[in-house]
Amino acid sequence: MRFEMNASCVQWNNAFLFSLQKIPDFRSIRDSIRNVLIDNSLLSSLDGNSLRDLPHVETVSFVNNSITYVDPDVFQGTENIIIFDISYNRLTSLPPRLFDPWTNLKKVVLSHNHLLHMDQVFAVAHPTFIYLDHNNLTDLDSLLHLNMTSVETLQLSYNPFEEVTNNSFNGKVNNLRFLYLDHCLIREFNVEHYEELSILATLDLSYNLIKEVTNQTITFGYYVEMDFMGNQITDFNVELPYNVKRVYLNKNLLTSLGRTLQFSQMSEVSMADNRIRTLGPEDFRGVHGVQMLDLQGNVIESVLRFTFTAIRKDILYLDLSRNRIRALNGCTRYLSLLTSLNLTDNRIESFEEGEFAGLNELTELYLHGNRISTIGDELQRLDQLQYVVISNNRIRTLKREQFPEMLQYIYFAGNPFKCDCELLPFLLELNSSKTPATDVPLCTTSNKTSINSTLASHCPSECRCHCTKRDQQHFVSVDCSSRGLDYLPTLFRTANASTSTVENSTSLEIHLPRQVKENIVFSEVGPFVIEDEIGSLDLSNNSLQTLEEGSFPEGLRIFHLSDNRLRQPPTALLYSLSELSEVSLANNPWTCDCGTLGFKKWILSKSDIVLDANRTRCGPGDPETSSLEDRAIWSLTDLDLCPTDIGFYIILAFGVLCFCLFVAAAKIAWTRYEMNIKVWLYSHGVTWVKERDIDRDKKFDAFMSFSHKDENFVIQELIKVIEEKEPNIRLCLHYKHFLPGAFIHENILNAVQDSKRTVLILTRNFLESEWCLMEFRAAHVQALKDRVHRIIVIKVGDLPKDIDPSIQLYLDSTTYLTWGDKYFWNNLLYALPTPCKPRTSPAKPPTGSREGLFSVTHMEYTV
Repeated sequence: MRFEMNASCVQWNNAFLFSLQKIPDFRSIRDSIRNVLIDNSLLSSLDGNSLRDLPHVETVSFVNNSITYVDPDVFQGTENIIIFDISYNRLTSLPPRLFDPWTNLKKVVLSHNHLLHMDQVFAVAHPTFIYLDHNNLTDLDSLLHLNMTSVETLQLSYNPFEEVTNNSFNGKVNNLRFLYLDHCLIREFNVEHYEELSILATLDLSYNLIKEVTNQTITFGYYVEMDFMGNQITDFNVELPYNVKRVYLNKNLLTSLGRTLQFSQMSEVSMADNRIRTLGPEDFRGVHGVQMLDLQGNVIESVLRFTFTAIRKDILYLDLSRNRIRALNGCTRYLSLLTSLNLTDNRIESFEEGEFAGLNELTELYLHGNRISTIGDELQRLDQLQYVVISNNRIRTLKREQFPEMLQYIYFAGNPFKCDCELLPFLLELNSSKTPATDVPLCTTSNKTSINSTLASHCPSECRCHCTKRDQQHFVSVDCSSRGLDYLPTLFRTANASTSTVENSTSLEIHLPRQVKENIVFSEVGPFVIEDEIGSLDLSNNSLQTLEEGSFPEGLRIFHLSDNRLRQPPTALLYSLSELSEVSLANNPWTCDCGTLGFKKWILSKSDIVLDANRTRCGPGDPETSSLEDRAIWSLTDLDLCPTDIGFYIILAFGVLCFCLFVAAAKIAWTRYEMNIKVWLYSHGVTWVKERDIDRDKKFDAFMSFSHKDENFVIQELIKVIEEKEPNIRLCLHYKHFLPGAFIHENILNAVQDSKRTVLILTRNFLESEWCLMEFRAAHVQALKDRVHRIIVIKVGDLPKDIDPSIQLYLDSTTYLTWGDKYFWNNLLYALPTPCKPRTSPAKPPTGSREGLFSVTHMEYTV
């Protein structure tokens, strides 16, 4: 506990250690005491004589105690109190006339109690500031009294008020300036309830249950600020004349601006976190004076071109962040006084030409979290721009000339920058001056995440590497000229597999020293690490004799091979390097023979990129080709290079023609007799022509469905023969595998479902049996369900004309086998599924049976 006492103040703070539960006796200092502050203690009531007859006390504070009761006479004789604070206690009520004698009372703080009513508490005393927030008050009408004209601030937040009426404030607190009714249960807003509050400056109705505000005109207040944040408003159709200066409609359910802003003169409007989808010029018709417009956190997808034209000379701050905007459509053009534009977390991919024209005063631009891949020149014209945030976009490169000279800060973290030659000029400018300042260093050895690839090779020790720009393209140039080389640098050789070559990476990494002035941010980091494709390779003026072991980047644009000892061009030059725009080949002893035909054709087709075609000549060779020495290769004919025998080509063409005819004939035969060929091949042991089963998990290869009257024929003529020809086949037979005691239709369904195929032996007896017909229908349904041809029909003998329609339809639409045909057994064995590996144990009965219950049980069922 801390105790302080002087001529004007008695104060107890943090009294929990001594459990101060009673107010001390102040009689010895009552004539000099001015303030009584007993906070953070354990007082449970205000009673007794300790606070009586203190004529000079002006401030009384009992904050954060446990007071539940106040004696009506506890302050008798103490009548000059100006500030009374009993917040953070447990009061449910106060004596009705407690404040009546306090004619000088200015401020009453009763926050954070459990007050249920304020019956006659303010009947006489009319303090300027009344704080009743965080209580359990429910009746607004009985709270105040007539002609409380001295009240300026009324804090009623966090009370369960459900209704405001004409009698709540009108005629009672007409000079009220600040009214707080947030976090209550109010369901309706009616302007008549506040119409006599002519000088009201703030009306806070945030976080209530208001659902709509329509067909009203705000007639009360003076430069009033209205807060409807956190309600459930879906329609806000209100006229806001000149006396309304600020409106907050954040966190409601509005889908459009409606008439909210039309013909208003507000300076600040906030409609963040609603469901607004579009913005157009009609939303701002007749609007004047809006300086701050906050529309963040909506679902705006489209902003029409002339949306903000009405406020272009007024608006200073525009927040469209956290929406779904894909394009601005020039809507921000010519907002001549705009200083801050926030477009964070949208879906903007690019800007149209002149997107930010006329933004003469813009100093802050937020583009964080969009899908921007390139900046272009749109920001360059913003002469006053000082602060740019383009972090978390898709930007891969930047140029200093894209930004104005006045720029002081640029934040670009979270972009997939490509640390290549195109970005290098920006890096050099960024790190050689104090402005603009940045948030992260780029492309340095200490910033590993900015390095593009771990597969990049290093510059060969025999060469010099630098960045080059040509025709708006940036790349790395490798200069190995005039080095007396008689071998290719390791980077361009494929012979040594242990070294890194351009076969696994077409990029080259360059470390460039940083020239940084003093006092520059990030000056302690290492050199730039630039990685880019090799676009130029200069091997001229060396002693190279062959390039056969060479491997060159496919993106090579410039390739100099002149003044060497080369006799054969590298294969890559003729077939792989499609991006070449400049080649030199002169002063090499090129071989001229049949193998040079392709080289000659390449020179002729690339005459626009070969700088020295006239000086690319044949070198000394065999006596047969000595006549070609020192002749330009492009000028030679094919016969000059390669005299040939035309007979060889005739024989080759005839052989190709015969082969094509044979292939065509085989294709026609296969197309016409495919099934016959497959059956013949299968019957002669070529099993791979048969389609593999798609349902190997089935327990049986086939379910034999036949009438019991045909049992002897089926067993002797079919089943025994099948099992002899296919020893591994597993047949489901009703007399062996149907479960005794189970319903017949269940056995049938299980047999069909557990078998890869169902073989129907179609006889007159089969057609007369209802159970056989059931087996056919079950098999047909299962085949339709699995979308697989599972039914094999064997027709035995003549059938009656009046057979079941479903079977007749099936016979008419599918192919079936006929007993006694010449190729019956070949076709049947081919149609049956391929048996699995030999069984190690007897086949299990269909689903639902008990294995091992019986071995052979003869079952007959008839209709």
